[in-house]
This record gives sequence, C-alpha cells and structure tokens, in this order.
Amino acid sequence: MTGRDARGGLLRLAILLTAIFDVMALVVLVRNRPIAFAIFMFLGQPLFLAAVIILGGAMLADLRAKDLL
Repeated sequence: MTGRDARGGLLRLAILLTAIFDVMALVVLVRNRPIAFAIFMFLGQPLFLAAVIILGGAMLADLRAKDLL
C-alpha cells in the first residue's frame, strides 16, 4: 500500500465513522428513548472524536507528503 492509498483509506475510515455517528444521532432524534440516548452518548461521541482525529492525521500526512508542512 502506497502513502497515497493509506491516506485515502484513512479518509474513508473517517467518513465511515462520521456516517455511523450521523445514523446514531438520527435514531436518537426520531426515537426519543433513554436507551438510544445512552448508546449515542457512550458510543457516538467517541466515534466522532476518532473520526476528527483520523481526519486531522490524514490532513497532516498529506501536507507533509507535499512538503507544505
């Protein structure tokens, strides 16, 4: 796997984690149940945080690869 493929894979992973977060948020919005909210708070927030960290890492790797950083 080349460097460019690895960065693309990280971006796909960040998008997937964000999509899972969005689906969980939609479930909480549509079905206002305590268990859905608890699952969202314990799993959704860390998923979004992981997606942001992965996205930041991919951006830094891309900037370093282009000698801009």
